Amino acid sequence: MTSSELKQAAKLALKDNFITKMLLFIVPLALSILTSRFDNSYTVVLQHRLNDSNVDFSNAFSNVDWGIVLAIAIPIILVGLIISFLITVIVTAFTTASMFNYIEIFRGEKEDINLSKDILRTFNDNSFWKIAILTLIQQLILFLLMFIPIIGWAIAINLGFAWSQATYVLYDKLKNNQYQGIWDVLNTSKEMMKGYKFKYFLFNLTFIGWYILGAFFWRLPQIWTMPYTEMSMVAFYEARIQNRL
Repeated sequence: MTSSELKQAAKLALKDNFITKMLLFIVPLALSILTSRFDNSYTVVLQHRLNDSNVDFSNAFSNVDWGIVLAIAIPIILVGLIISFLITVIVTAFTTASMFNYIEIFRGEKEDINLSKDILRTFNDNSFWKIAILTLIQQLILFLLMFIPIIGWAIAINLGFAWSQATYVLYDKLKNNQYQGIWDVLNTSKEMMKGYKFKYFLFNLTFIGWYILGAFFWRLPQIWTMPYTEMSMVAFYEARIQNRL
């Protein structure tokens, strides 16, 4: 299937009852916007603490008391990272719930949507901790690779594409009682994407205009565009498992 055909399939899946389908993503989107504001806030807190301690970076760095800087910065950064990760897990759990619903909608298995139930499905079906561990492993490995210039960055990008189908793979493994752990999910996604990473990259590029629009307007346009882009990613996954790409 071409990119146009995948997008058309996504549009057809969203055609009926679009507003309700859109609202399945309202919680993770709202939380994502709040998370970005939190990231900015703890940076401001760090700057204020350094200013209160009379740390002056305007002079030569050799005159800076790095002991004070590290004593102030490390606790704030660690707390910020922990809180950011916890928020990321919660956002991911809501996003995954939406994706699970979208897979069922795309396959024609779900017609009636109960927002209060479907938005919270990953908190009620015992999949939350699986999602949390999956998120932890992915985030930790990719984070650590960022500290290895060039080679680490290249590996991180490659793994990012290789693991891009993990959420959908998790859904099918849970549904079919084939779940054998997080590494099995990641390895299955990796095997699926062999020879398809570049095609997936190009497919994502077709949405670059939507991503830029969201970045310029504090992600608010994603209220309307996110259902379309996410359903398109479901269409990609479906085409891949059916060997139609």
